[in-house]
Amino acid sequence: MTGIDLWVGKTLFVPLIIKFCQITRQSQYAVSRLFWFITALDQLRIATTLTSQIIAGLFSVFMMFTASTRADMPAFSMAWFRMVALVFLALDVFSGIISGAWRGVEIWLLVLFAEYAATITTVPPREDRKATRKLRPGEASR
Repeated sequence: MTGIDLWVGKTLFVPLIIKFCQITRQSQYAVSRLFWFITALDQLRIATTLTSQIIAGLFSVFMMFTASTRADMPAFSMAWFRMVALVFLALDVFSGIISGAWRGVEIWLLVLFAEYAATITTVPPREDRKATRKLRPGEASR
């Protein structure tokens, strides 16, 4: 299972998360908390009963609080939780193909983005196009 987790993370999620961190100039931990907040808001959006709306609303408020007060504090992610989320994503996709009901599938993608963002140790600096331009022969660097 660890091999699957590493492949999924390095192939599908981590490159996109790193690019997002570089573009927004946010830490991987801030991005992780942002995606958890978006997940909470999406959960609130699709809640149908009063109880689920209250729970999703409380979850949204909690995630808004943690995203704003602890944005750059290190976060942790557990491989077993990422694997469970991946299984639920696969089941929801399969269910969507069979029944045509795709509501809620995006939640598992958001959860996986949030969890894989927490696994990144360092975000490499963004490549500057001017700095990476090759000098022509006889041209001095500025």
